Amino acid sequence: MSFAKYAIAAAVLLAAAYSSSQTLLASVPVANYPQAIAVNTFTNRVYVIEESTNQVTEIDGLTDTAASIPLGNNSQASLNGALAINPLTNKIYVVDGVNNHLSVIDGATRAVTQVQVGNAPVAVAVNPYTNMVYVANYNDNTVTVVNGSTLATSTLAVGNSPIAIAVDFAQNITYVANFTSSSVTSINAKGKVTSTIGVGQHPVALRVSLGTHEVYVANRDANTVSVIAAGAVTNTIPVGSTPVSLGINDVSKRTYVANLGSSTVTVIDGLTKATTTVTSGAQPNTVAIDKIRNKIYVANGNGPCLTVIDGKTNAATTVGDVSNGTGDIAVVLTNQVYVMTPNLQGSTISAFSGALGVFPQTLLDHLIDGARGIR
Repeated sequence: MSFAKYAIAAAVLLAAAYSSSQTLLASVPVANYPQAIAVNTFTNRVYVIEESTNQVTEIDGLTDTAASIPLGNNSQASLNGALAINPLTNKIYVVDGVNNHLSVIDGATRAVTQVQVGNAPVAVAVNPYTNMVYVANYNDNTVTVVNGSTLATSTLAVGNSPIAIAVDFAQNITYVANFTSSSVTSINAKGKVTSTIGVGQHPVALRVSLGTHEVYVANRDANTVSVIAAGAVTNTIPVGSTPVSLGINDVSKRTYVANLGSSTVTVIDGLTKATTTVTSGAQPNTVAIDKIRNKIYVANGNGPCLTVIDGKTNAATTVGDVSNGTGDIAVVLTNQVYVMTPNLQGSTISAFSGALGVFPQTLLDHLIDGARGIR
């Protein structure tokens, strides 16, 4: 199917989606301690990596049926998993934090190929336009660059303890957050390190604004967000206590920061950099954004699992008392919100109905922006 046909099919699914409130639709059992969740926005499949079994569970976004995908032989159980998806090639990329390889899943056949990477791979990102994959190797202080077509690799030295990656698709620049050295490394289109930029203490997450090409960096132990433009920090914005995740709505030009320590979400105006504080559930840890309907979903680590923020009014509602805490979140095309609940007594992926909203004309870039679906 061509790129244009993919976009048309996605638009039809979105236009047809309907929901009246955030209600629990289904609970999908998964292996204990799921670690990360990601969505292929074109196939409407949800993928979850699980710690104890070294496998990925695939969930059909229409039926909520699940299938297990074993990741092959691994010397250790997964500890700190991450996923990235190229919706154009239908490939799912998986790292588990301990085994020094990247698992490549063919979304059509569920076949798995393993590619050698560095020590302790904890983050992965993909540029769907160039079909290049980037893996952050925490203990090596390196990034492995993988050609998605040939699976050939190269290794780049970055800062100390690389922990998160974000890609500016249009400019073909990759940004790496280095936890211990409190910096961000940029990698250009030729796969070369071009700069290292100092930010606040212990950056743990970063996102790129598709409209302005600014990079927003959550500095966990500085309680700030650094804004990078043209290779330099242009703003340092105070936020709540212990910011650990963020998301950007490029349509509304707002950035949302989950503050784990203060149980709040900081909303940053992309034009003025002014902030608004919204109360969330307890210990918010992940943000997923439905840019199409202008709704923001926040996973809470304690108590009711889901906070829903109206992007227009900043009104927030916390719902979903399915377990005492959640770990990750994703939004699918059919307007369902999947919340990951790690639990020793039985882990689940809870599917909630999404919120209503307006369908904008600008769609294509937002459909393939990141692994957590429409965000």
